[in-house]
Amino acid sequence: MPRTDPLPDARRRTILDAALEVFLESGVDAASVDEVRNRSGASVGSLYHRFGSKEGIAAAVYVDALRGYQAEFVTALDRARDAADGIRSVVRTHMRWVRANPDRAQFLFAIAGSDVRRAASAELRELNEPFFAVVETWLRRHVEAGEIRAASFDVVYALWLGPSQELARLWLARGRRGSLRTETTLLADAAWRSLRVESDEEDQ
Repeated sequence: MPRTDPLPDARRRTILDAALEVFLESGVDAASVDEVRNRSGASVGSLYHRFGSKEGIAAAVYVDALRGYQAEFVTALDRARDAADGIRSVVRTHMRWVRANPDRAQFLFAIAGSDVRRAASAELRELNEPFFAVVETWLRRHVEAGEIRAASFDVVYALWLGPSQELARLWLARGRRGSLRTETTLLADAAWRSLRVESDEEDQ
């Protein structure tokens, strides 16, 4: 388990950024703590004191990336004017975050495996519980208002962000060619059409 380090500072950021580079190049299994140490300038003692192990470093990189993504997701919901704006804004936010943070997205989607998630399990529970509470509360409000379809959270997620997630994975796997900008509006509109309660009115 990684050791807790509750106050992110410049030194921690340097280590996490260096570790991300190493993991992207070598994968978590083949990466070495020595290489992270070389690139970050941290001592071996400092690395083990802060993170406990290589798996602890990888877990910290994972949690750090996910925390940034979730913060932008929640901000998009907080700023949404209505259900349609919220659904569309989250899709746009998802795609914008991937474009702006391709290395972190690559790590989350393709590099980090179940071992990393297990090492981060305590931190992920602490991070995910309030995040999903916010999202589910927002969805419930609009379901009860008759604006969004009633369905399980998994189904809502698949309709809302499944296509965007798959496109992001393909973009990363194919060497990040293209901007992802053109597709964002199409995906955002498709997500809203799939989740909105049908009516005779035109989409706003």
